[in-house]
Amino acid sequence: MARHSLVYDEDKMSKGIAKQALEIASKHAKKLNIEVLDAEYVKEGNERYLRVYLYKPEGISIDDCELVHRAIDKEIDNLNISDSYYLEVSSSGYDKNLRTEREFEIFMNSDVEISLYKAMDNEKKFTGTLKGRDADNTTLSIDDSLKIFENKNIAKITRFFKL
Repeated sequence: MARHSLVYDEDKMSKGIAKQALEIASKHAKKLNIEVLDAEYVKEGNERYLRVYLYKPEGISIDDCELVHRAIDKEIDNLNISDSYYLEVSSSGYDKNLRTEREFEIFMNSDVEISLYKAMDNEKKFTGTLKGRDADNTTLSIDDSLKIFENKNIAKITRFFKL
């Protein structure tokens, strides 16, 4: 019981840090005509990462990332984060899990890959064109037909790059 409570508290803390970072980054990025799509505070192995994902229609450059990083660095350091962490500022790459309503709006009609928790039609991964997303379902166009996935069954949705 105590272990479960600890995991819940850590998840709640991580979401709180990410939310604060998103607000700080959005305030500064807006001045640079850059949109902040998402932020996450995650543990990978023994390291922690605070990641901020940027967007603008013409694309994000390394200079954009550096400008936002410099603008938010001191203010982020003033957050109540007890563990050491790496601050990463980047574009929303192809491997980023699409999570926010704005990301789905931007990447509508783009190719995506959906990974499911459990197999559906003997498959756990589906690639198609994102055609719809609401609170309950995500719709892909696969081979000229629409396939609907319940969001609760989706482990991850990423953009898919066709060669």
